[in-house]
Formats: sequence, structure tokens, C-alpha cells
Amino acid sequence: MGLSIPIVAEYDGKAVDKAIKQFQQLEGAGAKTSFALKKAALPAAAAIAGIGVALFGATKAAMEDEAAQVQLGLALQNVTGASDEQIASAEKFITQMSLASGVADDELRPALASLVRGTKDVETAQSALTLAQDIATGSNKSLAEVSDALAKAYGGNMKGLQALSPEIKAM
Repeated sequence: MGLSIPIVAEYDGKAVDKAIKQFQQLEGAGAKTSFALKKAALPAAAAIAGIGVALFGATKAAMEDEAAQVQLGLALQNVTGASDEQIASAEKFITQMSLASGVADDELRPALASLVRGTKDVETAQSALTLAQDIATGSNKSLAEVSDALAKAYGGNMKGLQALSPEIKAM
């Protein structure tokens, strides 16, 4: 006795086409993902470079700030024989003045150093710095220019003040 099993096979081209399309979509998704990753990598690299530049700038600013602190400290020591406590007090004064006036401590330190050299006294120089800020604001001159003129005036040279304002000559 023989067993007969009929096998009917039919080729369905639609199923093969559907599989090819799905495969192509996977390739397209991979290519799109790769493209998106490449596009995202450029701004990320730029952002990282920007952070590096900002860190470099912050480090440079901190070094310059420290150098200005050292220069002011040396001026205070050399001119008035200031102690470390007095130098720290002057730095505190600079910080408070900067916060109150909005003038950068990088401008205030050299101005104070100039006035200390001119007055030979820290307290008088601090008072003169407040005056110099007011004059600079009112006359549209730089704080450095006004501080130098005031420092020279404390030494008897009035030409700097006269250059700031001709009215001073009449006084």
C-alpha cells in the first residue's frame, strides 16, 4: 500500500517584495541614524570646544586677577609697610566696592595702588578711590585716568586734575 501526500507549492512574489521593502527600510533607518549621529556630533564637538575655550578664559582671568592682587599687595607693602592683615582688609574693601558699584575689581586694584603711591596712606587712598569713582562717572573719564590725576595732585602736581576739568584751574 502506498501513501500519497499531495504537496502544492505556490510562489507568492508579494511576500518576497514585502520582505525586500522592509529590509530596505532597515537600511534606510540605519543610514538615517548614522546621518543623525554625524550631524549631532558636530555641534557636540563645537560645544566641547566652546567649554574648553571658556575654561581657558576663566583660568586666564583667574591668573590675571591673582597677579593684580599680588601687585596691589606689593604696592601696599612697599609704600606703607602694610601687614598681611592690612592687605587682606584692602582686598575686602575692593570686593565690597566692586559689588556696590559694579566696577570690576580689575579696575579698582590698579587705581587703589596708584592712589596709595600718591597718598602714602591706605585709608586716604581708599577715600580717594571713592572720590575717583565719582569723578570718573561724572566726567566720563576712566577710573585709571582719574586715579592717576588724583595721586599726582596729592603730590602737588595739579596738571592732571586740570586736564580732567579746566574748571579746576580757576580753583
